[in-house]
Amino acid sequence: MLFKPPKPVAMTLNLAPMVDVMMCLIIFFLLASKLVDAQHRPLNLPYARAALEVGRGELGTRVVINVCPSEDDPLRAEYIVEVWDGRNITERTLEPDEIAEYLQLRADRATARETGLCCVIRADQDVAYGHVEVVLRGCGLAKIAKVVFSARSGQEPEEEA
Repeated sequence: MLFKPPKPVAMTLNLAPMVDVMMCLIIFFLLASKLVDAQHRPLNLPYARAALEVGRGELGTRVVINVCPSEDDPLRAEYIVEVWDGRNITERTLEPDEIAEYLQLRADRATARETGLCCVIRADQDVAYGHVEVVLRGCGLAKIAKVVFSARSGQEPEEEA
């Protein structure tokens, strides 16, 4: 009995699974890019002539607090932070008396992980300094030494008449 090798079969390349995987990756990166942009609320940041640009890598573990003028009352401000609930990033508006407690909680978590915490304050230029001071006081009570203010670099443009 002689052994006969099998007849050669034409090879084909099935690209359908690769296309499926690529589409999943494209959708993932589109959604992930939306999450990254979520923390950048449109604010009218003040200008700073002597501003130093700080890279994201230098900030380390950070908490971003947006201080916006209130839509209801021009004398009040809204303190908006982003919160991870385990599934989604959502925005939460804090009251002034909740800021210190929130920052203390975040500082305790960073200490437990043995990383420092940086507080990034993004305050609209129309917000009174007293509202920013609430966040600074909270940083002091939570012993957060590294505080960064978001600002536009350069000189404020002159308004045309």
